Amino acid sequence: ILRLWVTSADYKTDMRISGEILKQLSEAYRKIRNTARYILGNISDFDPGKDMAPDSDLTELDKWAMMKLDKLIEKVTAAYEAYEFHVVYHAIHNFCIVDMSNYYLDIIKDRLYTEKAVGKNRRAAQTVMYRILDALTRMLAPVLCYTAEEIWQFMPHAAADKKEFVLLNDMPKATGKYSDEGFEERWDRFRTISADVSKALEVARGDKSIGKSLDACITIYADEETRKFIESFEDVASLFIVSEVHLCDKAEAGGAAIGETGVAIRVAASENEKCERCWIRSNTVGENGEHPTLCARCASVIE
Repeated sequence: ILRLWVTSADYKTDMRISGEILKQLSEAYRKIRNTARYILGNISDFDPGKDMAPDSDLTELDKWAMMKLDKLIEKVTAAYEAYEFHVVYHAIHNFCIVDMSNYYLDIIKDRLYTEKAVGKNRRAAQTVMYRILDALTRMLAPVLCYTAEEIWQFMPHAAADKKEFVLLNDMPKATGKYSDEGFEERWDRFRTISADVSKALEVARGDKSIGKSLDACITIYADEETRKFIESFEDVASLFIVSEVHLCDKAEAGGAAIGETGVAIRVAASENEKCERCWIRSNTVGENGEHPTLCARCASVIE
């Protein structure tokens, strides 16, 4: 924690320390550590020597995560070279909380927990998580040296790549594969819409209209261009972490809550039955012979 304090403080100004500051840094440390823990738990059956998915198998969301990792690597590398250590701390902390825990890792839980263990979609998610953890551990090593070494020893490694201690490995380098300005702007726009959806879901949970977000059926009222933009994303319901998404003309919004992006959102409880395996409410539950309590997807995985 003291090493993290030294890193987090801008040494060009007065450096302050107190019990409260150390308490806040302890929380930040736990956030970073827990991100690594979560990834380790979900790549325990992943062998990077033989299970790495090709780029062609990655979803658009996976490519977004790789783009964010590239940007983090570039920022952290420049900060280390300029001795701007507080930039390293804030960039990594923000990446773990905002981009990973609150977004990417939250969305891919469904893939990780319910898809076939060796299925293409699950392996794609594991590939991205492995790459993220590998790069993150190397970037953390100069600061959180003991934690980084602990992570490194628990990580799976391709035999040809592994060096015994994390500090003997090179710093990661950005791939540059997904550094497309249009791609980044596309996802920035989608995430602002997602933020509006999340706020609407929070309100619905508060007034007991729904329990978990997967109980929800959401209707988004927007102009034609925005509706086409949302439709261009694959499996939008999973990106919003809900069971159903309907898109309607903005003129039909009525009293639906209008978000900061200008779209109106109505949240209601889904009328479909809940799959007892993935918890998504689907109209295919009850139609699967030997598995009447499962949705079609889960029944096919079980079979």
